Amino acid sequence: MKHRIFVYGTLKKGFPNHDRYMQSAEKLGDYRTFENYPLFLIGKSYVPCMINAPGQGQQIEGELYEVDDDCLKRLDALERVKKPDGYRRCKICLRSVAKRDALTLEAYAYLIPPQFAQDRRSDCLRIYSLEDAKKYNPRKKT
Repeated sequence: MKHRIFVYGTLKKGFPNHDRYMQSAEKLGDYRTFENYPLFLIGKSYVPCMINAPGQGQQIEGELYEVDDDCLKRLDALERVKKPDGYRRCKICLRSVAKRDALTLEAYAYLIPPQFAQDRRSDCLRIYSLEDAKKYNPRKKT
């Protein structure tokens, strides 16, 4: 079975987890959330986290992929979906970035519950970029 997954952080092309976890995924394009969501870098590792608080924050831009069951299981394990402190795989609505009149479609995204977003290390982001990854890298020498 095929599943649509919206990725906004380290699973995007060019980021650390993409090659390891998204080898069998087919990119469908660049998309943004239909609703606003908060996106922050959280914790000592500055992990990009979209918070399950629709209506707050901004429309988040990311990439939409189609994945098979095996890939979805690997992603669920990475995001610790079955753990109490893990992400939750939620259905959200998206629109294409490239097509202004695009229809809204549903896809899964990995969101964290608001109570897990206390240790914010960034401003609210619209997009997580490679520049953000470098800027907020906790191992960066100053």
